[in-house]
Amino acid sequence: MSSKYEQILETAYKLFAENGFEKTSLSMIAKEVGVTKPAIYYYFSSKEELIKELFKVIVKEINFSRFFSMHKYNKENFETQLIHDGIHMIQVQEKDVYYSKILNEFVVLSMREEKYENWLQEVLQEYLEGFTRILHFGVELGVLKNEKIEAKAQLLTLVVEGLDKYMGSAIILHAEEIWRLTVKSIL
Repeated sequence: MSSKYEQILETAYKLFAENGFEKTSLSMIAKEVGVTKPAIYYYFSSKEELIKELFKVIVKEINFSRFFSMHKYNKENFETQLIHDGIHMIQVQEKDVYYSKILNEFVVLSMREEKYENWLQEVLQEYLEGFTRILHFGVELGVLKNEKIEAKAQLLTLVVEGLDKYMGSAIILHAEEIWRLTVKSIL
């Protein structure tokens, strides 16, 4: 990947988050990067292609396994590790002032374009399956009863989705405490 390619993606990320997909033009991105608009077409065939590629990059960044790794869990640390991993995810996302805004842009886009709706559902499904695996591992370790595991995994997934939706909004959330309470309530 060239540095110009990465600059274009980073700039698009910022401008799309600040202005929305509709109000951000390729000309605005080109100007901010310091290239001509045709130079952007060297890397991306259209604005839609740039948005699609940016979505792929974001999905890699929010991948479940980036934040939750089952090999770190054991009988002694199961609860604290699950709390720690979720809080780490929250802190990473809170540091990025554009994250919630760009994610909300993709949510709005998913209402108009089925492919984005499907892709967002795949991300949530990955979290649901990941939490289910971790919770089943907790059952194997003997730290969790084998009761309502799927519902508990769904609750964790819903909390992650809700925090994503409202983080950075006018609603003041105590995200870390919400995560901590959720984990404690399911264990």
